[in-house]
Amino acid sequence: NIAAAKATGLPYVVLPWNNLNLLWLILRPILLPYIQLLPIRDKLWFKLLSVNWPWNEQYTIFHRLGCDNFIHVSPVGIYFNTADPAVIDQITNKRTEFPKPVELYGAINLYGKNVVSTEGNLWKYHRKTVSPPFNEKNNRLVWLESLRQAQAMVSGWMGNESKASSTVHTVAADAMRLSLHVISCAGFGVNLNWPNSEGQSPQKSVSGSISPMPENTSKESQFGPDHNMSYTEALSTLLHSMVWILKSFHSKDQRLHTAPTSNGANTSTNSSTTKRTPSRPAKTK
Repeated sequence: NIAAAKATGLPYVVLPWNNLNLLWLILRPILLPYIQLLPIRDKLWFKLLSVNWPWNEQYTIFHRLGCDNFIHVSPVGIYFNTADPAVIDQITNKRTEFPKPVELYGAINLYGKNVVSTEGNLWKYHRKTVSPPFNEKNNRLVWLESLRQAQAMVSGWMGNESKASSTVHTVAADAMRLSLHVISCAGFGVNLNWPNSEGQSPQKSVSGSISPMPENTSKESQFGPDHNMSYTEALSTLLHSMVWILKSFHSKDQRLHTAPTSNGANTSTNSSTTKRTPSRPAKTK
């Protein structure tokens, strides 16, 4: 990979491992406070190990390298990064010449192929299928429901107007509940109320999560032959568990689709484009 990067004639930065490595993504929040104590925190390769580096660093890395285009190299591939508007325009307008690496999207094929995980004619088929709901009428519905849910969420945070200011410790859970409520209304026509609002179900906890099992119910009776869950509980449980579901599915998908070559090595061809505005560097692989 380094030899291939040198052959391009572009500046390149070598990473010790891929910044999309699953183990790294899991351990990074835990290890980062300790790593930052080492004298490597200002190294370019260390900054590139964050998947959010285009947003965190913006043009800083390009400025340090003195160019608008550079490559970063990892053991699994070569990534081309650009902040040149002309290059970005060429990449984003030539879809067939810069296809996305569909093998990286295997984890979201949990319910089958979709518009995100496909390319070519299959992508056109999925896009044609899913595009009708994305119209101005539904966009307005999503906008209005988002406003209503956000106002209800903030009202729940504020509580009694006479109460002194306090810290909200459930932002992540509440944000997920807000998304669930908007999706439920716009996608399925089911209106859900915020905790402590009119029509609240007793199964909904004030922390923003939804309890899938009442405390006085045993697992045997809850998950027996007659087990049932409300729509709200089922969707919330799925969202809470989605990370582990996708992780498990991705591991199985990798074992099913990774085939060895004649010399015993695993091969794959990666080529993708991530759209960015000129103020946010584009990143391609």
